[in-house]
Amino acid sequence: MGKVTSVSSARQVKEGWQLLRNRKTLWCMLRESWRGNYKMSFLTSAIMVLGILYVVIPVDFDWVPFVGWIDDGLVIFFIIKRLQKETMRFNRHKAMERRREC
Repeated sequence: MGKVTSVSSARQVKEGWQLLRNRKTLWCMLRESWRGNYKMSFLTSAIMVLGILYVVIPVDFDWVPFVGWIDDGLVIFFIIKRLQKETMRFNRHKAMERRREC
């Protein structure tokens, strides 16, 4: 059982670094979304806005030393996971767009 969880956690770390390596795609997606050429899902938009507000505004558990850091870390983790899914969706969108041009 220990090997399964270590493989799973290693895969999650690898996926997190994949988003960092694909930062050009992420910035392109955000730029296209800002310009109105690509519409991110409502869930992604809501998670990004609410998550960033939650981390920036110190109204949560920041008064408890480690609990405040853990909950902020979890929120950032969920933002990253959602952005990974959205960048994959963006890549499919761009591929379909190129396919329609041919």
